[in-house]
Amino acid sequence: MRPPGPGVLWITGLSGAGKSTVAGILRDRLAAGGVLPVLLDGDRLRATLPVRPGHREEDRRRLARYYGALAGELAAQGHLVICATVSLFHEAHARNRRRLPGYYEVLLRVPLDDLRQRRDRASLYGAPDTRDVVGLGTPAEFPLAPDLVVDNCGDTTAEDAAEAILRGWAGRG
Repeated sequence: MRPPGPGVLWITGLSGAGKSTVAGILRDRLAAGGVLPVLLDGDRLRATLPVRPGHREEDRRRLARYYGALAGELAAQGHLVICATVSLFHEAHARNRRRLPGYYEVLLRVPLDDLRQRRDRASLYGAPDTRDVVGLGTPAEFPLAPDLVVDNCGDTTAEDAAEAILRGWAGRG
């Protein structure tokens, strides 16, 4: 199953929701089908920047603008871009929808209790200071009208989530 042409698949959700894992599966499945997408992972992009951004709201907003601009530039050059990032800001989602060619927004939804109890590899949700943790001390602005919502929890595997995204993305109008 191939998504139509170049564009930007924006995968968002809280930390630990499986964005990077699902994005990697999508990249691999597309590559096996002859499409070589560009994967932009928020954590990896953050690590490549020469100046380490913080986790305060203004830093996160700046990064969301940067990720959107980078994804848009690559898509405008004919690439299929998968961007996996928290970027839970309504303004970022609206700007992306206005500016990014072939924009398709996916929310990976996982209950906060599941993130705390089963998926907190970075020890974010149990940290003594959670002021800058999106969904706890920092409000999460979940997309108002995502193209697809995937409940990436319970019996749903990362492979199931990736398959749902591929079906939804390929079937867009």
